[in-house]
Amino acid sequence: MRRVAIVAVAAVACGPGSHSPSPAAARPAAASPPAAASPPAAASPPAAASPPAAASPAPAASEPTPQQRFDRAVDTFYWETMDAHPGMAVSLGYHQYDGRLPDRSTDALARRAATLHNALALFESIEPAALSRTAQIEREVVLAAIRGELFDLDVVRAPWRNPMHYVEALDVSAYVARDYAPLADRARAIRAVCDGAGAFVRQAIDNLDAALPRTWIDTALLMTDGMIDFVGRDVVDATRALGDDDRKALIESLARCTNALVEYRDFLRARAKLATDAFALGPERFSQMVRDTEGVAIPLDRLEAIGRADLDRNWHNLEEAARAIRPRASVAKVVARVMNDKPAADQVLAEARAQVAQMRQFLIDHRIVTIPSDDVVEVRESPPFMRWNFAFLDGAGPFETAALPSFYYISPPDPAWPRRMQRAYIPFRGDLLFTTIHEVWPGHFLQGLHQRRSDSRVLKTFCSYAMSEGWAHYAEEMMWDAGVGDGDPRVRIGMLQNALLRDVRFLAAIGLHARGMSVEDAEALFRSKAFADPGNARQQAVRGTFDPGYLNYTLGKLMIRKLHDDWKTKVGDDYSLQRFHDEFLSYGCAPVPVIRRFMLGSDAGPPL
Repeated sequence: MRRVAIVAVAAVACGPGSHSPSPAAARPAAASPPAAASPPAAASPPAAASPPAAASPAPAASEPTPQQRFDRAVDTFYWETMDAHPGMAVSLGYHQYDGRLPDRSTDALARRAATLHNALALFESIEPAALSRTAQIEREVVLAAIRGELFDLDVVRAPWRNPMHYVEALDVSAYVARDYAPLADRARAIRAVCDGAGAFVRQAIDNLDAALPRTWIDTALLMTDGMIDFVGRDVVDATRALGDDDRKALIESLARCTNALVEYRDFLRARAKLATDAFALGPERFSQMVRDTEGVAIPLDRLEAIGRADLDRNWHNLEEAARAIRPRASVAKVVARVMNDKPAADQVLAEARAQVAQMRQFLIDHRIVTIPSDDVVEVRESPPFMRWNFAFLDGAGPFETAALPSFYYISPPDPAWPRRMQRAYIPFRGDLLFTTIHEVWPGHFLQGLHQRRSDSRVLKTFCSYAMSEGWAHYAEEMMWDAGVGDGDPRVRIGMLQNALLRDVRFLAAIGLHARGMSVEDAEALFRSKAFADPGNARQQAVRGTFDPGYLNYTLGKLMIRKLHDDWKTKVGDDYSLQRFHDEFLSYGCAPVPVIRRFMLGSDAGPPL
């Protein structure tokens, strides 16, 4: 999955950059944003360059045009969003926000909700036909971002119900992972976050409801323990080159952060005694999530049938692949044998590095898609606080001014697990190959490189969950169809096992949130239909309780497949796979139904 600073269920800050179709002339950069409110007692963040000031518009004798209204509104909304989510701003490369923590006080949350509701009304009131082509796309992207964040605030009530919400904000990995500035400057940013951690944790304690979902608390505790280890060990190790005075000051700040995290952990442990299993959105709110965040208005029964049909299709293909290996053996036995072909635990990262190079060359040799830059990705072990999922792509921000690496993180098994469970968690070779395809080439990393090329600040920043994860998942089957694996049914099983995992996510999301499915039921579904080992099955089922949007992997893939087929019919002899991919990726990370309307025109039809 793509690791991002979450703004909302569907609208997120994107990692490495973007590209937009036929952009209008780039607007002047907006004026430097006002200082973001931080919790009391937070140290001042280090100074950094602000965006260049925008030229003042000439006095107009008449009312502003819709395009002028939109340009002003989008700049205002953009910087208000950076102020509200400084961690997101830092991940994008806006280092004037270094060291800032978000304000999660009652007043600040109320102000943000009001800002979003007002912005929603304003952008809805602007007639899209009066805007440039790029602005029309931006308008749709901004509306999706607003609706997604409002869903998070008004429906999910994340600041009051999701304890993970606060752990993520204390993440200082951006300041140690990349050398975008001198170490002393980055250390000052870490100190600012750490010195504000105590007040921020107290905001969390004040906000969170008494009775919280059990799985959410468990995951927040896992993240908090990982963050304590990261702050106390990894950050200390990564900053050893500091001068004595700076290092002493940093160690003192890290100790304050650790104390705040321990206070939060103690709070969560106490809350665990009151925990409930009330995590479900319910059918109506689940449908609202899909509609508001991805622009997909499909009745829940039909949505479920679509996911089940894709599971059946992939299961049939799995049976076909298994018969090609051992015609008389059961599917389960063949899959078990294939899944036992694993690298040694200490060789997983090395094998992934080799796959990264091989898949990049495959794209070039087979003219799958344009590779727009020579940017590199480094394969690393996931930091402890990120190990609630197997793999992540952490992309360099699109507004970074230095050439910085992106990271393909792979999580090792939990050392507390029994040895047999740890061995089962290690991916088999086919699984690892398609994970690399998903995360790097031509998945998240490649999509981010295209996005980075945009002249539109909006299209570089906001991202649809279904487009991002749908593209990366679509890439897996597309690469098999293009010849990855040379027809080897063992490699095909690797692709299909990943597809079945995403199909089960789709059905588990609906089941957990709209059909009364228990976590144990979801866990059993992952084991029986996706061949997940016990550790992965539990991890995936638990994730579904707090991330119902993980149906977007399959939802996005299916929308992209349909768009591909419809666009191929539309362009006829002008079709090539590379041309389709390049055009699709030129729309940044807009919702797939939006891209569909712009690629197919007025006769686009429904996305599914």
